[in-house]
Amino acid sequence: MGSRSLNVQALLEKLDFNKLNGLVPVVVVDVSTGRVLMQAFMSKDALIRTAETGLMHYWSRSKGKLWLKGEESGHYQKVRGVYMDCDGDSLLFLVEQVGVACHKGKLSCFHRRIEEDVKEEELGGGGSILSQLQEVINQRLKEKPEDSYTWRLASKGLQAVIRKIHEELFEFVHASLLEDEERVVSEAADLLYHLTLALSLRGMSIEDVMRELAKRRYGEASKNSAR
Repeated sequence: MGSRSLNVQALLEKLDFNKLNGLVPVVVVDVSTGRVLMQAFMSKDALIRTAETGLMHYWSRSKGKLWLKGEESGHYQKVRGVYMDCDGDSLLFLVEQVGVACHKGKLSCFHRRIEEDVKEEELGGGGSILSQLQEVINQRLKEKPEDSYTWRLASKGLQAVIRKIHEELFEFVHASLLEDEERVVSEAADLLYHLTLALSLRGMSIEDVMRELAKRRYGEASKNSAR
């Protein structure tokens, strides 16, 4: 995102920097997964630098200076979109995250869940049902419960899962051509489930697929991958 794609002057005029003494809160979300990555603050200069470079810049309240996210770690955040809230006093940025967002090595800075106590637990992919599904699948693969369909199929190996994907794909195509919408949705869900299981067996994440889709959406994949 450069200055041509973001009218930074118009945004500066609409934003209220007075409530927090020249700063606005910024929520940062992974564009490919919907995962909330971090919350920080921007000054006017930080917003201008972000618009000029396409990389997230913030204002450090503790150090009293402008800082480029990833300047030392290499974990840059490439801007993919920006939204202003209804009161005009905070921003939400969609970014492509390089590496991890948290300085403690976590994907998200929000990795401490509050219940009766503070519990270490990564925040999932923005409530994405596919991310939640894969979390359940991975748990089944770890615990290996005998009454689990997921584990029974996975225990037969990746080839068995691939054969099941072929079967589910045929059923989805058949339903798409000849059956009602409810059946199409049901078969699509079966297909997505088994695809997610195959990814888990390969040690991959559904978020890897989402990131690839995001790259294609924003024109950064190879021309051979363009759709």
